Amino acid sequence: MTPTPAPAVVPERCTGCGLCVRDCPSMTLALEAGVAVVARPDGCIACGHCEAICPEDAVIAPLSPPPETPRPGERPAVDADRLMLLLRERRSIRHFQKKPVPRPLLEEIVEAGRYAPTGSNSQNVRWIVVTGPQALDHVRDATRAFYERVFGYARSPVGRIGLRLWAGKRLADSVVERLPVVEEVARRMAAGHDPLLFHAPALVLVHAPAWDTCSAFNGSVALYNASLAAHTRGLGCCFDGFVEIAVNRHPPLRTWLGIPDDDRCQAAMAVGWPAVRYRRLVERRPAVVRWM
Repeated sequence: MTPTPAPAVVPERCTGCGLCVRDCPSMTLALEAGVAVVARPDGCIACGHCEAICPEDAVIAPLSPPPETPRPGERPAVDADRLMLLLRERRSIRHFQKKPVPRPLLEEIVEAGRYAPTGSNSQNVRWIVVTGPQALDHVRDATRAFYERVFGYARSPVGRIGLRLWAGKRLADSVVERLPVVEEVARRMAAGHDPLLFHAPALVLVHAPAWDTCSAFNGSVALYNASLAAHTRGLGCCFDGFVEIAVNRHPPLRTWLGIPDDDRCQAAMAVGWPAVRYRRLVERRPAVVRWM
């Protein structure tokens, strides 16, 4: 990963208020003789808090936004009621129109994902956007081939033993239990249906280093951000765990997508124009909470 440069301080603007020093999570800044200075240049994580909090524009963060970037207002950009409505409106879409998504819109939803939080501000999420019939067919066929092999093991007693050794008892038992569903999926695919990608015109995947314990969170939140942005543009999305698993377990598909050996696909999402409209909000089970 590219090393992060240190922030810069304009001494003549600094009033020594100390806001940037107190808010810096990596202790990069310190106060010396009443002025903020860069005390630990190698510690900066490029979170930008120092520049964002400075009332005098005396700190320039490593990833300083362009001048035309709007500033936050006194109140959040969206009120609580409208945010809750947005969160409840977003649905998983499994029926898409036969209509491509323009690249600028796909770039826009990736941009929304870019602003999702990441552990230690690592910003380690990488994106893959698959479009076009041939490329999507390749992903679909490779995913289907992977599951045909997995469920082929589940159909025989000997294969189930090997499956337990490979995937663990609980996952292997779950595979066996889902055999009837898999048979129905296979029947539908033979009839021209697409229960894997739902005939979506685009597939978005995110990957990040497998060794980083924050990567699963980073990738999932980034893709969820993207799904909310897609919803505001009239697009629909469906998170695709089947593709995610296939990418991580099926080397030919992983290689074709160009995912590095040290990375793991953290999430995948079908994207397209919805062919259905949901006219009502739905309910969820009550939150399971322990107040301590």
